[in-house]
Amino acid sequence: MKKTLTDKFIILGHKNFSEKDKLVFLYNDEHGKIKVIAKGARSITSKFTGHLETLNFCTANLYFGPKNVILTDISTDKSHFRKRKCFSTISHAVQIAEISNRIIYENQPIENLEPLILEAIKNLKTSRKKSLMFTAYIIKMLNKLGVIPNLKETKVSLEKKYIKFFTFIKDKPFSEIEKISLTKAEKERIQQTIGALVEKEIGFMPSFLSF
Repeated sequence: MKKTLTDKFIILGHKNFSEKDKLVFLYNDEHGKIKVIAKGARSITSKFTGHLETLNFCTANLYFGPKNVILTDISTDKSHFRKRKCFSTISHAVQIAEISNRIIYENQPIENLEPLILEAIKNLKTSRKKSLMFTAYIIKMLNKLGVIPNLKETKVSLEKKYIKFFTFIKDKPFSEIEKISLTKAEKERIQQTIGALVEKEIGFMPSFLSF
């Protein structure tokens, strides 16, 4: 195994690791999710300041130590939310990163997840139906993970119209999905179904999972 790696990643999140350091969760389709330590990142004078924001697309240099992976350097290639204009857009985007980070295992690559995240962010910025775009991403991601069964062939306690909805979301682009209109009751039923699928994967229902 190589001791060092330089590659492009998406930042799925970060949290305080010690008095001075941060734990950063990086992802790309080749290496999967990698948990790295950014030493000194909590200092305002750190070289990492401004580069560890969630959903930044970055180039990172990693050192694989005997116990931990160390982030030695990072540069931001694209920051999608530096101009914090729309709270709803940012909120849903952060939810996309957080739920992805919780569901994806370390070193688990998922085919074409990077372009899916990028497409979801793009549509969150432009769509008036941001909750629907968020929901579509979650369904598409769960489908990539193999969590959503073939609803047409599997016995599920789900009405035909919802089976049709999930199948449509899995197969269609965001531009087509945006044309969907749902009632409040339909949204609640879909949220309940997605919540059960997510809970099965991570062991609890995330409080941020909303439609």
